[in-house]
Amino acid sequence: MSRAIHHAQVRWSDPDQLGHINHARYLSYFEDARMELIGTSPSGTAGGPDDRGYVAARVAVDYLFPVVYRPGLTLRVETWVSRLGTSSWTLSQELFDGDTPVVRSECVLVAYSHADKASRPLAEDERAFWEKLS
Repeated sequence: MSRAIHHAQVRWSDPDQLGHINHARYLSYFEDARMELIGTSPSGTAGGPDDRGYVAARVAVDYLFPVVYRPGLTLRVETWVSRLGTSSWTLSQELFDGDTPVVRSECVLVAYSHADKASRPLAEDERAFWEKLS
């Protein structure tokens, strides 16, 4: 299984009053990694070929360990496809502090026609792109 790697730079404003990275910030790290990956896909932006795009239908998060803020802290996000259907697929993601997994997430994405305002089957080029990460 191939994984896409994204490095998330933790900002001074990310921790809460206890010095832990705020739980909502993890969602932003995952989103940044997904958007970086989607940006390299065949239909990565609205207005792409045939106005193809993707929308998030579900996001689930499991918090494993708190991360304490440290200046210069960079976290690693690994992303892969854990399920590939006809019009939707699941991106699984893990966030690491060093070698320790600290948060896990799953995001169901749906292939979407902006013109029709409806889901659509994945095109062959899209399916080939996402299969590389499964």
